[in-house]
Amino acid sequence: MLNSHHNFLSQFCIAGINYRKSDVNIRGKFSLSPEQCEYVLRQAIAKHIPGAFVLSTCNRTEIYGISNQPNELIELLCLHTQGTVHDFIEHGYIYQGLQAIEHLFKVAAGLDSQIIGDYEILSQLKHAANFARQQGSMNSFIERVINFAIASSKQIKTDTHLSSGTVSVSYAAIEIIKEKIPDLSDKNILLVGMGKFGNHIAKNLKNYLPGCSISFCNRTDDKAVTLAEVYGANFIPYNDLHEVADKFDIIIVSAAAENFIISLSDFKTSKSRLILDLSIPQNVDPAVKNIPGIELMNVDEISIILNKTIHRRRSEIPKALQIIDQTIIELAEWYSMQLNNPMLRKIKLQLHELSKQHADVTGHKERIHKTVSSLAIQLRKQNNKGCQYIHAMNDYLQMN
Repeated sequence: MLNSHHNFLSQFCIAGINYRKSDVNIRGKFSLSPEQCEYVLRQAIAKHIPGAFVLSTCNRTEIYGISNQPNELIELLCLHTQGTVHDFIEHGYIYQGLQAIEHLFKVAAGLDSQIIGDYEILSQLKHAANFARQQGSMNSFIERVINFAIASSKQIKTDTHLSSGTVSVSYAAIEIIKEKIPDLSDKNILLVGMGKFGNHIAKNLKNYLPGCSISFCNRTDDKAVTLAEVYGANFIPYNDLHEVADKFDIIIVSAAAENFIISLSDFKTSKSRLILDLSIPQNVDPAVKNIPGIELMNVDEISIILNKTIHRRRSEIPKALQIIDQTIIELAEWYSMQLNNPMLRKIKLQLHELSKQHADVTGHKERIHKTVSSLAIQLRKQNNKGCQYIHAMNDYLQMN
């Protein structure tokens, strides 16, 4: 439970950087690997930050935490990435209090995604929360805020058409391949990177391009072998990547490596190729685009194409915002009740002590419950604790 002196709602902060003010190169500087996320959360605990979690995707890196000094979160972000404070000031943002709550709700609903209504972000948010929980950096307030955000997102998905249709970066890769290469009957496709996002792509390749020859490659060979068996694909050892890349017609990279893993020297023959680099930071050397016959697209370029297909979703934004507003009101009411709980428990104890003076009066437990419940409702409407306390005691005495 929250103590009365806590003010977590106004201290809830976000320090982040996303696609709105930064391109793929800048976002790459601030991206966090799972290991780096762990370091950030450990540092947050060491700094006695009551609660924190990190959300790092291809479109954003955000640290959520409870702090009187939001700059603490910026320092944590810059300490464990290649980004500088100067870069953050130019490209990043800070939200605090209800503004931070609203931002989180929009993120959870897909309203702040490059692809409006992209529902993959919800699973990423759940994963981020679970990871923080394992590190011991969550507290009850942030847990409840995330639960409200998830509930709001699910209601938006159910009650609006914001996420109607299959439009996501992982599915966009399939659409782009089909658009750029109409005849796929004899094409060889290589997927590099078999993480959670890569798994989504693998599933889409299996479902929507069944006639293609598909190969999987991953820094951890065992994972690529396992998924190749699941999806009926070929396995390419990671150490052989540079030798075999030249034979593929389509290459999709979703590896999130720190350096380029596909470079100019990998291509020795001249032919038409499509390369989709879905990684943050970029894992395909941009100079590859200069090779005749190769078309290279990164996440930002793919998102521009996708935006043309989601115009119909924008009409659903007002409905989604109404649901978010209502959920924030419910969150604020819950929080107000938590702040009043210590006083309510104290009054309940005093009423029980008072009831002992009227041992001959039956039903005192029911009257105490009714008095405390009525007081809780009044405090929710008007937080005037002194007057409400007097009224509650008076109401109880009148019952007797």
